Amino acid sequence: MESIWHATPAGTPADPADEGFVHASFTGQLAETLRLHYAAHDSLVLLRLDPARLGERLVIEPSRGGQQFPHIYGEVTADDVVERAAVRRGADGAFDLGGVIDRP
Repeated sequence: MESIWHATPAGTPADPADEGFVHASFTGQLAETLRLHYAAHDSLVLLRLDPARLGERLVIEPSRGGQQFPHIYGEVTADDVVERAAVRRGADGAFDLGGVIDRP
């Protein structure tokens, strides 16, 4: 399965309190997710989540434009995180995902 990432300004795992699930993205969806939902931030921490650890909490569902997105129904804990990657905006104003998007 392609890597699953959750973006967070605070660098901490997420709670699904607002919508009942935690939004996440596959690697190929990450740039557009950051552009659409994190315009007010200059830096973020991306949490790569382990699908095996998420188990049944992970549900792949249609979302933006009918694309399939990973949603986590339940809290994302520190045990679910296998990697943290800090990202900043590049000279073009977009988040620099070099090194992140090339990961398996």
